[in-house]
Amino acid sequence: MTSATTEGPLPQYRLDSWKSIARYLGRSCRTVQRWHAEYALPIRRLGCNKGSIFAYAGELDDWMRNRGRIVTDAPPEIPTPVLLHPPPVREESVPRNEILDVSLLPGPAKARSAELVAHAYKMWKTLSIRNIDGIVRHFREAIDLDPGNAEAFAGLSHSLIAGGFLGRASAPVQYHCAEAALQRALEIDSELPEAKCAAAWLKMVSTRDWQGARRGFDEALKHPPQGTRGIVGRAMLHIAEGCLQEASVLLLKAAQQDPLSTPVMSLYCWSQYLAGEYAHALDQINQARSSGRSGPIADAVEALAYIQLEEPDACVQRMETLAADSPDHVVLRGALGYAYGVAGQRRRASELLDVMTNPGTRSKSHEPYAVALILIGLSERQKAVTLLEQSYREGSRWSLGFPSDPILAPLRNDPHYRQFLSKVSYPAC
Repeated sequence: MTSATTEGPLPQYRLDSWKSIARYLGRSCRTVQRWHAEYALPIRRLGCNKGSIFAYAGELDDWMRNRGRIVTDAPPEIPTPVLLHPPPVREESVPRNEILDVSLLPGPAKARSAELVAHAYKMWKTLSIRNIDGIVRHFREAIDLDPGNAEAFAGLSHSLIAGGFLGRASAPVQYHCAEAALQRALEIDSELPEAKCAAAWLKMVSTRDWQGARRGFDEALKHPPQGTRGIVGRAMLHIAEGCLQEASVLLLKAAQQDPLSTPVMSLYCWSQYLAGEYAHALDQINQARSSGRSGPIADAVEALAYIQLEEPDACVQRMETLAADSPDHVVLRGALGYAYGVAGQRRRASELLDVMTNPGTRSKSHEPYAVALILIGLSERQKAVTLLEQSYREGSRWSLGFPSDPILAPLRNDPHYRQFLSKVSYPAC
């Protein structure tokens, strides 16, 4: 970093390379170049468009202050400027150990980062399959502004876990990225409660470290305020343990804490279905829909509950209606295939199976549990068990309920299924 002069106002303090500008702002060169290309970070050039770049520290500080305005209900949009000659993105970057001193960051950047984290957690109170991407973007922007913000890294880990767990994106990919974000959060603050809670989630859904997950969730629930992420996590572990009443109690508590959260109420209905309370699960789903809370989990639980309550022929008609209303919900379609199979409509079940296992379809909405349901309806049990094993390995939320799931009852005495359960060793209550 060099300066044109050490006297005069701050704008005359000059930085003469992408690397020195990146170091001054505490970012990588890629980020600084992107900010210039997308948000008009004030970068100047000597001579022609291909001349050397430089920037004045004062102008950079002014730009950061404008980026750090107070947010209310939504962060302000910064218009993207039209750049005739955007800078090329180079591989040059600032070594990691050169940007760890966050005390050098401008104050507005840190403030803006903290505000984005607060806003993301505010959005979490109304979590749905549709707003997860927005929550992820807020946490990533917070990290971009302040790479020392442990809360932002922990929040990003949580939101990536939620994306995989709720089926928004590939669970293995999301969990892998969540682990990387978690490790960064723990490097910054090893005692951060949200980071410890995210660690417990990953132990449960990814590494299947049941005891470690139990210790993590129990520790999170010892200290007020008890966030819904810890409450729901412990409830999911109760489901894996087969303690369905305890799971329902915690999920109902979480639903009361965040009454506008769609997934929490849907997971409560799922716990009721697993416990055999089919009518109550359906009643709760109808009530949730009346308040605008619906989604793939609720739709799937509704279908699974009706399978247990109605005769096969009547169930097929209802499943077709549900699937027509929600054609992208794969577990709902798997339930329809199951209903076709048990109603003797094997051709329709096989046709649906072909559609759901087509590579083009599978890449959009991959859920082995959904395909296994059709195979169970067709009495192809060994193939179904293979898909259930895959669902377990990938960390699907449905796999937590396998030991209790009523629709898997035909497999209870199947030697392949029993071998699978003994191999994975679900936790005891």
